[in-house]
Amino acid sequence: MKRIVLAEDHAIIRDGLKLLLMTRGNWCVSAETGDGLRVVGMVLETRADLVLLDLDLPGCSGMGLIEQIRARSPQTKILVLTASQNHATARLAMAAGADGYMLKHEEGDELFHAISLVLSGIRYVSKALIQSTEPLEIGASPSITTREKEILGLIANGYSSQDIAVKLNVSVLTIRKHRQNLMTKLSLHNVAEVTAYAIRDGLSVKRRGEE
Repeated sequence: MKRIVLAEDHAIIRDGLKLLLMTRGNWCVSAETGDGLRVVGMVLETRADLVLLDLDLPGCSGMGLIEQIRARSPQTKILVLTASQNHATARLAMAAGADGYMLKHEEGDELFHAISLVLSGIRYVSKALIQSTEPLEIGASPSITTREKEILGLIANGYSSQDIAVKLNVSVLTIRKHRQNLMTKLSLHNVAEVTAYAIRDGLSVKRRGEE
């Protein structure tokens, strides 16, 4: 029987998912939580085969959590279950190590289909994303310019907007505009997520003073 960990911060949704999964005899919910800080421990304790993961759990970054699960329990499959139809978010989740990206408005049968595919080693993305006017290419990254990559790397290395402006000989306002555009384009919310993205994109990330 395949063991599934439910990581969803809305209790009523967790209850609904448990009832839905109970209709399938070859799956069981081995643990559940609404706290992002408990997910990895539950995955390790139950030797979970699959995690149904909401990206907006309190206590941690969704992308960081995917990377932690992938590093600590590489055999566990990760199916993101989210309301976010943002293509950049989906790309980042898949790049971080998710095996599937499913939207919460899908039907129960589609959830069964997604779980079956992911457990079989086949990557899954919701049809709504694939069939939209901006089709999602699994594994693809949002397009950013050479200058944006340079700024991204500097942010990841701990430089402030003022530092970057001096280093690139441009105004602070210009750097702030680039920074906001980058965060929006890549759906990043803080420096930790910027650093994780920079590492995945092959940019040099090191402590200041090591240049």
